[in-house]
Formats: sequence, C-alpha cells, structure tokens
Amino acid sequence: MNAINQDKTFELLGQLFGDNRAEWPAARFKDLFVSPTYLVKLESKRPCFLVGGRGTGKTTSLQSLRYESVFERLEAADAGFEDQRYLGILVRMNKNRVRAFQGDALDESSWARYFAHYFNLLVCLEFVDLTRWLEQKTNLKLATAAISLLASEFGGTGLQNLDDLKTFLKIEVSRLQVQVNNPTRDYDIVISMAESPLRTFSNALSDSGILGDRVIFCCIDEYENLLDYQQAVINTYIKHAEPPLSYKVGVRKNGIRNRCTLDSQDLLRTPDDYAEIEIAEEGFEFFAKAVAETRLEYAKNQNLDVYTNLKDFLQELSFPDEANLLGADRIAHQVLTELSQEDPAAHKHFLAKPVHEIYFLKYWQESEIQPLSELARDWMANETEWKTRLGNYGYSSLFWLSKGNKGARIRKYYCGERIFLALASGNIRYFLELIDTAIQYELQPGRVNSGTLSISAKSQTYAARDVGERRLNQLEGLADKGVQLKRLVLAIGKVFFERARSPLGKTPEVTSFVLSGNSNDILQVTEILSDGVSHLAFEVDPRTKSTSNSEMKDEEYRLHPIFCAFFEISHRKKRRMGLDARNLLNVLEDKPSKAIAAMLEDKPQVSEEELPEQLALFSAFYEGSK
Repeated sequence: MNAINQDKTFELLGQLFGDNRAEWPAARFKDLFVSPTYLVKLESKRPCFLVGGRGTGKTTSLQSLRYESVFERLEAADAGFEDQRYLGILVRMNKNRVRAFQGDALDESSWARYFAHYFNLLVCLEFVDLTRWLEQKTNLKLATAAISLLASEFGGTGLQNLDDLKTFLKIEVSRLQVQVNNPTRDYDIVISMAESPLRTFSNALSDSGILGDRVIFCCIDEYENLLDYQQAVINTYIKHAEPPLSYKVGVRKNGIRNRCTLDSQDLLRTPDDYAEIEIAEEGFEFFAKAVAETRLEYAKNQNLDVYTNLKDFLQELSFPDEANLLGADRIAHQVLTELSQEDPAAHKHFLAKPVHEIYFLKYWQESEIQPLSELARDWMANETEWKTRLGNYGYSSLFWLSKGNKGARIRKYYCGERIFLALASGNIRYFLELIDTAIQYELQPGRVNSGTLSISAKSQTYAARDVGERRLNQLEGLADKGVQLKRLVLAIGKVFFERARSPLGKTPEVTSFVLSGNSNDILQVTEILSDGVSHLAFEVDPRTKSTSNSEMKDEEYRLHPIFCAFFEISHRKKRRMGLDARNLLNVLEDKPSKAIAAMLEDKPQVSEEELPEQLALFSAFYEGSK
C-alpha cells in the first residue's frame, strides 16, 4: 500500500468507524444503517421502552423509525409509501431545558402543567413537518378547520395553513421559555391541557384521510434526563395512549425512576401498558458484526483494499501463539533446564511437548508450591487430567506470564472479532470506537502496510487499552457520582489485576464480586454501583447462589468489560469474590491503598516499577493520595 492509498484508507475508514453517533448526515445514515435484531419488536403498535446504556444504539434505532428514514428503506427495497405501516417523529429530552422546569417559585403541580405544555408544543411542531410530508405523498390537504382546531388547543386564532401553525407554535415555545426563566412574572401564557393537542392532531390526520390506516410513533429519547415529576407526566401520556398514536421511549439502564402517572395513584406497568426491550439481550453480536461489515463493504466499494469479513479484518491469536508472544519460551527454557538437572526422564518427555504446555508446569508449581519434577511425573502419569487442567487454567496463566517482565509493553493481548465484541458488551459505540482506534494504530504515519489491510493483534491491544482509559477518565463528567465511580473502578480494577497475576491459592479468572458486610454500608455502595451500571462503569446480574449468609442474595457486579484491557484482566464472565462494602467506602476516603490491601487480604502487590504503564499513571491514587 503506497503512501497516497494509505492516507485515503486512513481518512475513509476514520469517517466510517469514527463517525459512530446517530447524528449522521442523512446520506450516511441511509447507506450505513443496519436494522437491529429487535427492530421488529420496536415496530409493534404498542408503546415500548428501549433500554440500554450510553452508546448502545437507542437514538439510532429511534431515528430509524422517523417517517423519512422508513420511506428511504422502503425505496431501497423496491417498495413505496403505500407499504409504510407507521410514521415516526422524534423528540429528545434536552437535559438543560427540561431541568429548567423546577424551583421554589412554583409548586410541583404548576411546573408539571408548564412541562406538559412544553412537551405538547415540541411534539406538535414535529407533527406539522410530518403533515407537510404526508400532503406531498398523498396529494391531500389538512383542512383549514382542522388547523384552526389545533391552534385553539394552544389558545391561537385566525390561522389558515401549516406555515402559520408552525410559526405560531415556535413563538409559543419561545414565550414559554421566557416564562419558565422568570416564573414570578406573568407573561400571559395560555397552557394547553396535557396530551390533548397530540390526540387532537393525530385524530385530525386520521379523519382527513391523509394518515390512512397507519399508526404514528411519538419517539422520545433520553427519558432519563427528565425529573421524577416529568417522568410521571410522560407516563400518563403512555398509559392513556390510543390509536393512531403510540409511544417509543429510549432510556438508559435504571433511568426509569418513577412509574407513577400524574395522579400518583396509577402505575405504568409492563406488559400491561408497554413492552420493555433490553438492547443487551437482543442479539448484539450478530448486529454489531453486521454494522462493522457494512462499513467494510462500503470501503471496499470505494476501492479500498480491505477485508470485508470482520474475522479476517481483526487478526486473532490462538492460545499457543499468544503464549509465545508473551514470553512462554523463556519460562519453558527454565522448566527444561530444571528438569534436566532433577529428572532426565521427565526432561526427555517434556522436551517433545509444545512451549505452551511446558511453561504451564511452572505456573502450576507456583500455584501448588510443589517440586517441579514431582508435578512433571504426575503429568506424565495423568495426561488426561492435566489436559483438562490446562483447558481450565490455560487462559488464566497468560496473565501470569508477564510477571516480573518489567520491559514488556504488552502483557496480555486483546484482539479478534470475538474479543472486541466481548469488550463492547452490547454497546455498539464502544465496538466501533475499538475498531476505529485500532485502525489509527495500524495506519499511523510512517508505518508501511502492504497487501489487503487487516489490523494486527498489537494495534488492537493498544486500542482496547486506550478506549478503556478514555472511558475511565470520562466517568467524572458523565455521572453525578462520577468521581466516586472512577475511584471505585480504579480500586476494583487493581484488585482483579493483582489476583490475575498470582496463581497462589487463587480461583482462576475472578471477574465478578458480591457485596458483604454491614447493611448500611451495603446500601451506600449499592447506590453508587447502581449509578455506575447506568453509566456503564459496572454491569450487574442476578445472583445465581449465595456463598455465605453475610452476602447479599440478589446482585453480582463486575467492571464493564471495556476496562479489561486497561487493567489487564480477563474479559470473560467467570468466577466471583466477596468484597466488604466498608472497604469500598474506604476507597472513597483518604487511604485507598489500605482499602485495596484489605481486599487483597494484605498479600504482596506488584511493585510500582512493575506496574503496566497505564496503571502507573494512577500510582498516586494507589499510594493513597486523594
């Protein structure tokens, strides 16, 4: 690949994998959109909550329901407007604006009336654009009488057409914003009744014949930004939704804080009132692979020499290959040297074995603290048993290989389609960011690539490490408890890092934890961890079984896998340990080093000189500085 072609490849792939938000230009959205596996559920007529963390594709999915996007997909499939079963509009709950509807100047019921009016205005503005589009497709017109009726819902009179209605609604939004910012002054705002304008507008479209037998989806994004009383307002709209209007709501995990409606007596319930779609449970791997390969295919069609199969594009490493790259031959040489002196027969036997089996003998010796020759003899006598042991502990032993190797830039590889999918853990934005960052490493200036482009294991590993560090540093600004979350992630990551490197008396691949200790301490930590789950610092699963009476019986936590390469720990969901909630609270105080030591039962830790460079950046924290 010459320099000019490499620059072109870098630029286009950067656009394809770096521009991974839903706010794409319309042309790119059309070319690159891949239907998620849950789209059929989302397209059902009943109201839905689409639940997922930041970057899991909620906005993109809701945007795909918009009337123009649906029509474009139908056209691409040689269908047309007559096949369009639903028409979506999208309203995003801007945090800065919706949080303005609060304060001591008014009681909550007054703020609720203002907010409902605001929501009515936003939706009806979208309805106006939808109506214009429908008029073009059907050659029908919304009657002046219907427009007058709609205007009257907001106290307007004398409006003749859609242009007048849109101008009037925009003015009313501006007037309301002034009123909200100056709640003690009277700007003579006419407040519409909750939900009534939406019902009037949708019925007018249906009665006019413009709508046909189609349903209108009012898509609401970033529901979690709403205050609790505002969620009650929207809940009331959803609870009482009737055809032709339905609601599709995007919300983060744990973002539904209030299931009450406006009267506080009725609750929004699933499955009675709505369907709940958990993105992480809806075939993410198939979807993410399709998203990436659609982009690679697009690049190929632009004459770039790239693999279009993701498995070929992201180079993988087998267990023996990775062991060799991590220095298994050095350990194997030590084993053979020692056996040649202590047991020539065993030396001859192991001399014929591959390197990844020879070094494993040394790993197991450190775990069991037995003479190497004795373990070698046992292996010779019980090959099947040791083969099973290698299968159970082999991956875990890779983390131990770099122990004591101070100069190693890479102490564990994270590469391949399967690993990147696991690190992203249901988050399409993380997945694309991992690939984009790996491409940047592979095509960095001065590096010559020849032949069809694929991404090396080294570039992927550096990328996984970088993305994990970025996400760690972003925690402070993403969450209300961001600083606390970052400290917890750093401490728990260090605990798992230390355990991964020492096989002595350890269960392999401990990657999860449950809380134990004082109930008040557990309650405090659980509140922070719940916020961490919402912001993708942690993941949580229902507990399979308890290991002691002092442990909580319900939830098992793990760091989000996106941090695994940063802390050089296993990405696999394996075994768990118990953590005393008091130690985690102490992490938030002045002496995190003492808390980490307590969680490690005061066992020796890796010296600062041997810390991976990315963890060494936080050595001040690990030494106890706040």
